[in-house]
Amino acid sequence: MESYNVEKLRRIVKSNRPIPDNEHLWAAVAVIYNPCLNAFLIGKRTENPEDPWSGDAAFPGGRFKPARDGDLVETAIREAREEVGLDLTKNAELLGVLDPFSPSNAPNINVVPVVFSLRDCNPKLMVNRAELSKVLWLNVNDVMKYVKLNVSIKGRVRPAIIIGGDVTIWGGMTYRILRKLLRDAFNIDLPKDPRDIE
Repeated sequence: MESYNVEKLRRIVKSNRPIPDNEHLWAAVAVIYNPCLNAFLIGKRTENPEDPWSGDAAFPGGRFKPARDGDLVETAIREAREEVGLDLTKNAELLGVLDPFSPSNAPNINVVPVVFSLRDCNPKLMVNRAELSKVLWLNVNDVMKYVKLNVSIKGRVRPAIIIGGDVTIWGGMTYRILRKLLRDAFNIDLPKDPRDIE
């Protein structure tokens, strides 16, 4: 069953390694799948008044740094190491990438989700508290029981995934990436956010 789910993810990603152009801002997120748990790693960003995504749920990730990253896969690997202490070059298999997403409040940023499958099902996470206040494994089979349909967030009513009362995955980019992964790989259809074009 574990490898079957990994194969489902492998079928929906592309095998290229995107290299940023000079016309846009670029970032990458590490979408880390644990096949033993059938779960994705989700973090909650640390509260920071200077961060436009402060307190939001997110995959580990950040901006492309030309001096350090050869491509966007390297960005995702570096960010996962910095934020959760995982060396994805050793502890995971790179499955591929999805087409870029853009945050609704920063449409000039192209964010490439890079999908990995863990080799070690019990990885030791070293969470960087300056970046993430907590992390959790979101089980694919449990997602729908956390869905609430009409949640008022940042002045809009929208669907959201609410876990434990303090982690909310809503219509921003993390929700849209998760929605695509669940729909295309696992045939689980999260409610559409009003702004979602897909």
